[in-house]
Amino acid sequence: MGQPNPRELVRQSVRNGERSWRESLDYYCVENDRTKDFRSSGALRDVSDDVSSIIPLGYGAFYQEHIKHDNEPIPRAEFEREQQELARLRAESPAEKMRAFHKLLSERNYMAEVPDAFDFKIIGTEDLPTGPAWVLEAVPHPGYVPRSRYAHMFHAMRGKLWIDQKDVQWVKADAVAMQDVTFGFFIARLSKGSRITIEQTKLADGSWVPKRIEAKASARTFVFFNHNFAEVVTYSAYRKSPEQTAAALR
Repeated sequence: MGQPNPRELVRQSVRNGERSWRESLDYYCVENDRTKDFRSSGALRDVSDDVSSIIPLGYGAFYQEHIKHDNEPIPRAEFEREQQELARLRAESPAEKMRAFHKLLSERNYMAEVPDAFDFKIIGTEDLPTGPAWVLEAVPHPGYVPRSRYAHMFHAMRGKLWIDQKDVQWVKADAVAMQDVTFGFFIARLSKGSRITIEQTKLADGSWVPKRIEAKASARTFVFFNHNFAEVVTYSAYRKSPEQTAAALR
């Protein structure tokens, strides 16, 4: 198989990925979020582990229901608040649910800029559990002018992409900050060396869904607050049936 044009390969993978992301909102799944917070000295300050059930509500909306904290069921009062909020959201009109979905879309509009914000080079191939993948190197495109909030970080990032050769989907993306970068309405700074890795997997029905997000970062917000953390978020037990997903939480 000859090598495709790298930029067009990425452009197609972004289009396919956005379509798959929309389809993934129809699945129930389990999210596990484990975070380690560190002091400025590097010493461990705190560890938290939270489990949630992701519940689709229709029309692209969903609810993240908190189930466990540090391997213990959430307190009764919190559980009741969660159920009340879930019932409220389920009772919303289709128009209200679609507004929530379009808000999500607006937060993801930076994805459309990826193909033009970076220069790409195919540096090899790799056999992954999902199948053969192209491996691409990504470096900022000189002079690119960002259009969205999060795209303002791109000039300071570089990384690698693994794109499935058959489905042209991102299997993995790994990005690292080459320098401090400031973004957002309020001053926030992501420090040099911060890293994020995103992985997807392919379900038995052929759908591509999120699998794992890992971030190791040092951030400074509101000028005075430093936050050094390592976070791993995993997604599992994808089902169209809520009963099957509930069983996976037990």
